Amino acid sequence: MLIIDVAEHGRLRRPHRLALVAAGALLFVGCAPAASLTRTAGPIAEAAIESGPASTVLKDGDGPAVADVVGGETLSDGAAQAASRVVQAAPAEIVRAPVRIPKPAVPDGPRRVGLQAGHWRTGELPPELRRLEPQTGTSWGGYAEWQLNLDIANRVAAILRGQGFVVDVLPTLMPESYLADAFVALHADGDPNGVARGFKAAHGSRRGPYEDTLVQDIVDEYGAVTGLPHDEGGISRNMLSYYAFSYSRFPWAAAAHTPSAILEMGFMTSAADRVLLLQRPEVVARGVANGVLRFLEEVPGGMAFAEDIVLPPQPPRAPGPPPSGQAPVAGTPPRVG
Repeated sequence: MLIIDVAEHGRLRRPHRLALVAAGALLFVGCAPAASLTRTAGPIAEAAIESGPASTVLKDGDGPAVADVVGGETLSDGAAQAASRVVQAAPAEIVRAPVRIPKPAVPDGPRRVGLQAGHWRTGELPPELRRLEPQTGTSWGGYAEWQLNLDIANRVAAILRGQGFVVDVLPTLMPESYLADAFVALHADGDPNGVARGFKAAHGSRRGPYEDTLVQDIVDEYGAVTGLPHDEGGISRNMLSYYAFSYSRFPWAAAAHTPSAILEMGFMTSAADRVLLLQRPEVVARGVANGVLRFLEEVPGGMAFAEDIVLPPQPPRAPGPPPSGQAPVAGTPPRVG
């Protein structure tokens, strides 16, 4: 069995491909991004081409083009013509199937909430998340961000436990496929110029349908309680691609069915924000708790887990770092103070 590395061919670097195998008029339409094709012995022609109308890529009489694709190996005229005819019969577009995520089995018992204290215990990460280790968060006057995040998380947990909920205060390393009625990652921002201020919240993509509601409830309640300005324009790509949302890349993430959000509670580098964050943490905690409680009231127990999640077909992923890499974490500006 011969393995052909199609990455050697310049026109084959896009992840959309049509893999043609003309053997007994057998056609495979492939969408996987793997950069290799398998070729078995016998009169088989193979090609990997970019997506688009197939007839414009290979037509009758284009046998040499097929031979070029498979590394210049000379094919018989019959094999090349058979390949051309099968390609012409292929649909003009490669159709990707939707992604279905089965609903989880939910254990009996009280409803559960996860609160992550951002940057807490980062030194315990496995090799796959080791790139997070240098991202220790912001600080002010010797007070590290993780200390603020942990203090607020514990205060919010006490409020929610008083309402009968089970609460997990989580470090940087998430439990695998973490399942809960709500998950909120708590962070604080930093600005080296000391000018920016305010809070913001966001969620990831390709997840369950309740995350817009969770983020909006947090924004409404946190803003009303704390009086901090909403820094909506400051939502960054780092927040949207927060690693704890990336269940398809890492096992240590919130499950797709877990409504999840990240909250940047304010800027430790802003004198105005610090008055609240460091001197009135009970107000900050009440704002977070009110947002979570409102969400849990609007989305009754079990609703988030009741249906399979059906997502649009996964778009091709652009070339990136090796598997050990991962999206940066929000709330990691240069250290100041």
